[in-house]
Amino acid sequence: VPLRPLRLAYPTGLRKPFPPSNMAAMTMSMAAPATRAVVGQSKSATTHKAFFGRAAAGSKTSVADVFSAMSLSAPKQARGLSICAAVETSVNQIGFSTPPSTGAAPSWDAIVEVGGSQQFVSEGRYYECHSLKGVEPGSKIAFERVLATLDGANPTFGMPYVVGARVEATVLENFKDKKLIVFKYRRKKHYKRKNGHRQPMTRFLVTKVVKP
Repeated sequence: VPLRPLRLAYPTGLRKPFPPSNMAAMTMSMAAPATRAVVGQSKSATTHKAFFGRAAAGSKTSVADVFSAMSLSAPKQARGLSICAAVETSVNQIGFSTPPSTGAAPSWDAIVEVGGSQQFVSEGRYYECHSLKGVEPGSKIAFERVLATLDGANPTFGMPYVVGARVEATVLENFKDKKLIVFKYRRKKHYKRKNGHRQPMTRFLVTKVVKP
């Protein structure tokens, strides 16, 4: 019976190993690595080794050197530290500066109903509400719908409003709030609508709180 040559069967999905000659050809030597200058610096000042492939067999290149070379393949960007100073005053449309109304608010002086909402207000601070019609920056206004007042530690609540109480204010500016996206969508109906909305707002400065 004639002898047939032995043939090795490889499982599906696995490739045959490369012959030793091809493996040696694919290995790249790092005996003379190239250099690359960092962006923004001269080539003589700072240079780094560029990584082109796997270290050759028998070389003394460590794993740490390989990963450091890979990390140096992309230029480094200088990160600047920006320090923002706290805003001390706010300049409005009528041309004068107002004290800041951010952070912890002091004890409230009154609760007023303005622009469809109820707000705790104090003298010397500014507040925002929905646009008040017919008012211009610099005009004087008074809120008669006072729900409660605070005199020291004794609050006074109205039913619904406190009789004789009034909050006087100065209109600082009329502006538009941040944009809101109004998106409507109906599935399987080929219907979608995307609109933006900026709510008109009014900023006013409380100048005096008249208590009963």
